[in-house]
Amino acid sequence: MKKRKNLKSVFVFFIALLILFLLGFPLAMLTGNKQGKVVLDEPIALPFHIDKEKKVLLLYFGYVGCQTICSPSLEEIAAIYKEVNASEKVVFYFINIAKEAEGLDAFVHYFHKEFIGVNLSPDKRMGLMNTLRAYSSDSLSGDGEISHTGYLYMIKQESEQSFDLKAMYYTRPFDRRSIVVDIKEELK
Repeated sequence: MKKRKNLKSVFVFFIALLILFLLGFPLAMLTGNKQGKVVLDEPIALPFHIDKEKKVLLLYFGYVGCQTICSPSLEEIAAIYKEVNASEKVVFYFINIAKEAEGLDAFVHYFHKEFIGVNLSPDKRMGLMNTLRAYSSDSLSGDGEISHTGYLYMIKQESEQSFDLKAMYYTRPFDRRSIVVDIKEELK
């Protein structure tokens, strides 16, 4: 009887460890480092054409009029963009997640004149979001807001139209110094 109880305790212990592992492994994959960066270094496909002169792409998902996440993030990204003298080899894409794209260019140009707003078909947008582990959903309050990932993605063009996801920055405010160093490193 005591042997059965011990065996049952060992079994429960291993099941608990398995559950912790299964829950913890995905979290460990996304925890990154103290700068709020996850390094992935994996090939990805982008559903739009990138000029071959651009070596580093910064990518962000959002929508026109998003004041809680997008506007502060775009201000931070604009400061990063200016600091790396981005016009030659770095480009920023704001991927619209809303059904409508009215005012997209004006919205992104408010933050920086070289920012590019992209409106993809729903299939292409969802495919890219899945690839980059991003999400969005309509607000439950019905106020027109969209809950979404506030991550900044750094992608490197390795060769013409061949891309690697280098990093995903998920903490806000973004660690500007760290991101600038990362971009400069990729440009070497």
